[in-house]
Amino acid sequence: KEQFFPGGKGIHVALGIAELGEECGIVGFWGGGTGQWIRQFCEEKGIKCYGPEVNVDNRTCLTFRSKGNFDGTELLGIGPSIEEVTLKQFYLEFTKLLNHASSVCMSGSWPPTSINTDNSNFIKAAKGKNVKTFIDCSGKALINSLEANPYCVHINQQEGYDVFNEKSPAKIANRVIKNCDVAAITCGDEGLYLSDRKDNVVHANCKLENIINTVGCGDALMAGLIVASKRNLNIV
Repeated sequence: KEQFFPGGKGIHVALGIAELGEECGIVGFWGGGTGQWIRQFCEEKGIKCYGPEVNVDNRTCLTFRSKGNFDGTELLGIGPSIEEVTLKQFYLEFTKLLNHASSVCMSGSWPPTSINTDNSNFIKAAKGKNVKTFIDCSGKALINSLEANPYCVHINQQEGYDVFNEKSPAKIANRVIKNCDVAAITCGDEGLYLSDRKDNVVHANCKLENIINTVGCGDALMAGLIVASKRNLNIV
């Protein structure tokens, strides 16, 4: 059988925030019929959608469930290439929405574009409006984001190892926290290591008996971190 779900890290985070009862919106590039379908689904969940429309469909990703070694195999589409004028339109809408936001989350990678893009300009714009920035990315994008000093960074253990050459989640957290206020390091079934500027490190571990699929787990965590911050909960 086939089932269809709107995806993308930012979409998952927004759905999680909405499910926890907080108001949120998405700024995206809405491409073709796929983009309109994703947008309609989000709006039905009470999530407001902003950003430019593009002609080429948003990418489609296929996940295959099976009983063999290839269970969870994914084929990931490419999606539309973003032109400079569209990127400027996106940034302009982003900066306008900062006037009405308490937090902004930037998750995943940028769509294909010939323009040099990263999160740093968006982080700086948000900080200029005293809006907290929550970042979830990897590789060069992570390094650039850290240099802009966001509020919170979430990465998994492998992404931390790739950048810092450290395997210990506590040591990765110590490296990340130098450039942010909250560092969240996830380690699969070992759970979450959460660190703050006061040298507190909390290890949270929830044992789940029936794991169907782990796609979106980190995004759900990010939604929880954002809502916890908005509600002024302490690190524990």
